[in-house]
Amino acid sequence: MTGSALFDFFIALILLVGAVALFFYAIEGMSPDALFTKIARLAVGLVAVVIFLYAIKAVFFGGGGGVSITPLGVIQFAIGIIVVLLVIYVAKAAISFFLPQFAVPIMYIIGGVALIALLALFAQIFFGGGLSLGSGSGGALNRPLIQQQQQR
Repeated sequence: MTGSALFDFFIALILLVGAVALFFYAIEGMSPDALFTKIARLAVGLVAVVIFLYAIKAVFFGGGGGVSITPLGVIQFAIGIIVVLLVIYVAKAAISFFLPQFAVPIMYIIGGVALIALLALFAQIFFGGGLSLGSGSGGALNRPLIQQQQQR
């Protein structure tokens, strides 16, 4: 174990806690049902524990995992949350204006789809290596911390 690996572990831990907090905070405003909220929280909490264990493995036992926590990934996740919230706001306004009698069931479905989109975004950013929003590699900020450590 090197000092650099330990520092990378702390950075990954901070990014993980921040991303999970973002997710938990965001689903309060978009989840149409308490059961959906509980399922999403359990899924993200379980994944966070697995990411944490992969980070511990990488630091103390060597080798990497399939985890890709980057500062850019957290920013992309926050952007995705904001976009989903804006889409829900616009959809709610349009449906309330054009179809007020069907607003509740339609918004229930849209809220569920939005929650699925956030879960997919979380999985893509933290296990898929980012969203690839640009054509460049993004430098060191767009590479997983474990990958950066292995290149040293």
